[in-house]
Amino acid sequence: MPFVTKVIFLFLLTSSCVLGQDFFEKIKYQAESGIFLSTSGKTPFLVRANQYGIVPVESSIFTIRGGAFKDYDSTFTSLNKLNKFGFGFGADIAANVGKTNQFLIPEAYLKVRYGAFEIYAGRRREIVGLVDSVLTSGSYIWSGNALPIPKIQIAIPNYTPILGNGFLSIKGAYSHGFFDNGSVRSYYLHQKYLYARIGKPSWKTKLHAGFNHQVQWGGRPLTPFIDRATGTLVTSFPSDLATYLQVVTGTSLNKENDGLSTGAPANEALNRAGNHLGTIDIGAEFNFKGFDLFLYRQSIYEDGSLFFLNNITDGLLGVSVRRKNVKTGIVRVCFEYLQTTSQGGPPEERYDDIPQLRGVDNYFNNAVYTDGWTYGGNVIGTPLLTPINSVDKAVFGNKNLDQFSSAYTLNRVKAFSLAIEGRGKNIEYYTKLIFNHNLGSYHLPINARQFSFLYRVKYNLPKFSLISYISFDEGKLFPTTLGGYLGVQRTFF
Repeated sequence: MPFVTKVIFLFLLTSSCVLGQDFFEKIKYQAESGIFLSTSGKTPFLVRANQYGIVPVESSIFTIRGGAFKDYDSTFTSLNKLNKFGFGFGADIAANVGKTNQFLIPEAYLKVRYGAFEIYAGRRREIVGLVDSVLTSGSYIWSGNALPIPKIQIAIPNYTPILGNGFLSIKGAYSHGFFDNGSVRSYYLHQKYLYARIGKPSWKTKLHAGFNHQVQWGGRPLTPFIDRATGTLVTSFPSDLATYLQVVTGTSLNKENDGLSTGAPANEALNRAGNHLGTIDIGAEFNFKGFDLFLYRQSIYEDGSLFFLNNITDGLLGVSVRRKNVKTGIVRVCFEYLQTTSQGGPPEERYDDIPQLRGVDNYFNNAVYTDGWTYGGNVIGTPLLTPINSVDKAVFGNKNLDQFSSAYTLNRVKAFSLAIEGRGKNIEYYTKLIFNHNLGSYHLPINARQFSFLYRVKYNLPKFSLISYISFDEGKLFPTTLGGYLGVQRTFF
């Protein structure tokens, strides 16, 4: 049994024994079954994007899903005093049968809350970053596009006042995660984020700012290799306490050119231990009488270019409007623009002896962790940065792909997204349109324009709900296809 499985199992077992009978009370159950169909044999992009890795690329597929969830009891007592302690759990499975046969566990976690703090262990659906989490095309770094990575995490999940009766509030998390085996075996995730809000909850204007930091580190390469700088055989990457502290702090190993003495491979020894990436986010929230307005910007860092403002044009820009007290009609609208084409500049503008001109950040790709920023075959961040294994191979023409990993990500894009959510009597619906211009990467250039459309309707009946999608892709990145989904869902307590 893998170490992470043992930890999660023991955590669940001991906690359920301590909590006793209450552990199995007030549980919500959910079951769903349905079928995915398409004209091309490929699932439309927006049907599978940001679905936590449970919708495969291949179609037709019959799916069945089920889950049990227990959330915290009310955070506050009847006297409006904060309950100090609470617990919950989630367990969710998905089985796909057809062109792709899969049995997946997208969620299996236990969470415990004490005051403002929460600790959880296992797989759990999450989105990281300042973003409209309902209608976004995908938060840049952690979008819900891939199967959740198993983690142990301690967090302040909600904004918690620390100054001036709510004038300044913070939320954040610190976690240790476990990647699956690919080009590197048994490697780790370090993740943390911290966000601050200026403005009391009752204020009409509130400002948000913060950052997130992710690192892939440790592990053993599937195929040992000769390090180009030291000439030694690399069979594992450093994972001791000293390396962990370097990972957490982002310490440069190239000060005074002594990084090679750490035992790390050259590309880490001359940079940092592990593969570091994340965003720095800002946002502004305006509360009007009839609607709320949220503006946000995520700026990308991966190789130091953001520090020198070389790639400042890259990032995710969003505008979200949510109407208040709406019984029928449009409830929420979100417009986003994603640009990742700069990356600090092309190879011909890069001079390694001038640190201000780093360039070629090559978002989501890495020379050591060649599966890049993916998990279970799907990009962990925005799905608009697409692995070569999920696009139409005709887009590459006669280019030789042998030098690239199947998970190599096409990461230079300009994309516009518009999403609308609404409801009527017993009906919930949303529609999403994305215009995407993908230029491949600096090392694998392409020129592919893509339009994707999705319309989803959920019709709520007394004992169950009917769910239907219709979606199509038109362009060069994905095969031209019309497809969708028809399913039945039931939720009960």
